[in-house]
Amino acid sequence: MSKPASAVSAAEISRLADVTRATVSNWRRRHDDFPKPIAGSSEARPQFDLREVQEWLAEHGVEVSESPVTELRTLVRSHTTPDALSRLMAGLRASKGTWSADKRADVHSRIDVHSETDVNSGSVAELLQLLERAATADGNRAALDVLAERALEDTAATGVYITPEPVAKLMAALLDSPSAPELRSVLDPACGSGSLLLATAGLGAVELYGQDALSVQVERTRLLLEAEADLEPVVREGDSLTADAFEDLRVDAVVCNPPYGQRDWGSGELAFDTRWDYGTPPRGEPELAWVQHAIAHLRPGGTALLLLPPAVATRPSGRKIRAGLVRKGALRAVIGLVPGAAQPWHVGLQIWVLRPVQPGETASETMLFVDTTALPAAAEGIDWESVTESTLKAWRAFDGENSSTATVSGLAATVRLVEVLDDEVDLTPARYVRSSLDSDTVSDQVDDAIRRLSSVAAELAEVTAALGGWSGTTAKSWRFVSIADLVNYGQLEWIRASPPSTGRQADDSRAILTAPDVATGSPASGSFSNSAPETEVEIRTGDVLIPAVRSDRTGGRSARVAGPEDAGAIRGPHVHLLRADRDRLDPWFLAGFLTGAENVSATRTSTIRFDPSRLRVPVLSLAEQQRYGETFRHLFLLRGAARRATYAAESVAELVTTGLTAGALAPDEKDEN
Repeated sequence: MSKPASAVSAAEISRLADVTRATVSNWRRRHDDFPKPIAGSSEARPQFDLREVQEWLAEHGVEVSESPVTELRTLVRSHTTPDALSRLMAGLRASKGTWSADKRADVHSRIDVHSETDVNSGSVAELLQLLERAATADGNRAALDVLAERALEDTAATGVYITPEPVAKLMAALLDSPSAPELRSVLDPACGSGSLLLATAGLGAVELYGQDALSVQVERTRLLLEAEADLEPVVREGDSLTADAFEDLRVDAVVCNPPYGQRDWGSGELAFDTRWDYGTPPRGEPELAWVQHAIAHLRPGGTALLLLPPAVATRPSGRKIRAGLVRKGALRAVIGLVPGAAQPWHVGLQIWVLRPVQPGETASETMLFVDTTALPAAAEGIDWESVTESTLKAWRAFDGENSSTATVSGLAATVRLVEVLDDEVDLTPARYVRSSLDSDTVSDQVDDAIRRLSSVAAELAEVTAALGGWSGTTAKSWRFVSIADLVNYGQLEWIRASPPSTGRQADDSRAILTAPDVATGSPASGSFSNSAPETEVEIRTGDVLIPAVRSDRTGGRSARVAGPEDAGAIRGPHVHLLRADRDRLDPWFLAGFLTGAENVSATRTSTIRFDPSRLRVPVLSLAEQQRYGETFRHLFLLRGAARRATYAAESVAELVTTGLTAGALAPDEKDEN
């Protein structure tokens, strides 16, 4: 019996060839010899024969990406079904950088399951080999994401999102406060990919428990924690609200990013559940069911942290439960995040900090509200360092003996419970933080912001005036060479991007140049406590640095040439480093052409990581390279100055608007004389 074809989609072809999906569509329209679909229709999710596609790409001179992650994705998508891969994940094990398979995986050792009678194409050993290579090149999470993406394809679940690392780290750090007990045991009742549990492991938690309704997510969490934290978590499958796998478990902390907007969460059958100490959640308030579920699993003095949509703070149907949480002193703080912090990107989510009052303990008369939306943005969007530092400072002050210092004008406010317990019980942080603005503080902040704007505007004008020195010319017909070829010719050393380190090296004082630093032209801002790479590379003047992730959601790329001020810093995670032979290659010429429109288009795929080996630069003499390089250097300075001016202007506008709308500022009266 002939072996059935391995099918791939148009999206998978785009990843394989490292092009956009639009390019694949153009190939299908313009080339009559492009492989015909073997499944689906020509318009609705067509599937193509992998072997035919690979042959067509080779015949047309299209290089196939050879990154380990791409190879792993191709293997699992062409030789497994989602169900088979899900079963196989249950048999995988990770320990100290090594991946293995137990007897459960051996049962399915042939991973090509498209046919029950002919399965001779692959084995678990092949998958393990690729898995280790991908994990080494791009990190354990990236490798596991490939497996999970494929295994989840046949599930009907929606909203399967990864909690972003900065959010997970912030939530975990909130557990380290003056009144919190030593952190050893943590539960995540909707663990998803395991991000929150992994963040708590970084703080020293060793007893990790998780539950998720999807078996794939259960194995994903387990494998991530085994690989990254070298721990053996207890992760169970099932709906935590209707089938709690840890009914009798009490832990030091509960962390949770629950599913939003559930309608069929078991409200009817759980109407008389013993967990509802603060009121029975209405059918339209599933998040408040998760809040009370988390509280029910806390040891005395334990803390629960939940990432929730802002509507939970205001919906009329949840007013009674919110009032109960506030009145009984269980809700200690609400922290407002800016839109874009986590899925769904368009709304500003909130972190609720809960710690029930124990019998015999006096309840606090105040609670804390933190509104991070007023903090200045960073060049790449959210300034997570500022958000984390400001939030932790306010929370730790509030949770300590001197809670009065937690109030910071425009950022945090300590509010009496009686002021919150009105007819609405609105828990939106901005409502309380902005009403407590100090006019003198706001006025000083505005003056400082205007001075910064004037300074960067002058810098922008100076850089703009320095531009020039070019003339129009006919289109150049250049011969191009790829990065891979330059490496082979010995003109360039390519040090591949490294994943983050799994070990903690907080005592190392060397600065780390992070991917956002590269994109924004900022000085090295990372440290070994928060940005340590797996592989340490000391930066030299003239090194070309390219983030391995997109510089923005439009798919843009950035590159930077290290200056004397960067020399000696350590290259951060997810940053490619190109070290040119400066007798033959000009670094700024290289950086400029690598971020040109053609190369950006070639790397704007549906994945955020990319392989720079196929990027191309024209073959020019060193003198010509240096002429182009000088102009590219000025353009880099221009972009940096323009970016700083934009953020300074936004800061001024936001501060003045906030002051006017909160009543802390008023426009000057016009002199009509």
